[in-house]
Amino acid sequence: MTPFIVLFSLISIISVMVSGALLLLRHKGKGRWRRQDKEHIHPAVFSFFTTLYAFFIGFAMVTLWSAFLTAKANVTREADALMIVYRTAQQLPGSQAFRQALLNYIKVVVEKEWPQMEKGSMSPEADRRCDDVWSRFYELPGVPARSDELFSNLTEAGRQRSSRASVQQGNLYPPVWVILFFGLISVVFGLYFINREPTLVSLIYEFMVIFLVLACIYFIYDLDTPFSGLTTVQPDAFRAVYARMLSLP
Repeated sequence: MTPFIVLFSLISIISVMVSGALLLLRHKGKGRWRRQDKEHIHPAVFSFFTTLYAFFIGFAMVTLWSAFLTAKANVTREADALMIVYRTAQQLPGSQAFRQALLNYIKVVVEKEWPQMEKGSMSPEADRRCDDVWSRFYELPGVPARSDELFSNLTEAGRQRSSRASVQQGNLYPPVWVILFFGLISVVFGLYFINREPTLVSLIYEFMVIFLVLACIYFIYDLDTPFSGLTTVQPDAFRAVYARMLSLP
């Protein structure tokens, strides 16, 4: 069973439990909803609130999806910069140790740093391998004719590595989380008072609303950390670059 099936099954169960609880509470009221007309929320007010809440959900989803795509693009840029460095260094005499350091760094990033990033931190070993790459660069004999290109692409790779480190902890403004969870509670509260007749139709409608809100909140939570969760940026670009480097003479 895939993680997504387990996830949405759990969301469905929670939605059924919440909507069922609302239905039971109305039955327990024994018709007082029909006698006390003041104890309900006007549909126009509820509609305005849900529209405002939907705006914040949409804002969070668009913001985090954009950050996710940016993180994915930056990983590709980082891998491409390292590939350019390797190809450029091939033409330089005495660059074997430098190129081997690049291979070792990329291997550690794929095998150790990516699993470590799922836990919310960078790999100390990858840091050391990255420092070793720079040390080997400065040990290249003489002044390479294309040293500016090597330096520029190494700097670009380092910049994108720093970008990976900065986005792995979360990208959504903290007060938005307060709005999202407070809005979820408010939606359930509003559904309890706006549907005054305990019917099967209200049960189904409330299930759909609660399921959708919970699914959106989880999607936001998952996207908030691009390198951990179910939807993640994979090191495919690094794997491809590493395989390509090994195939070069």
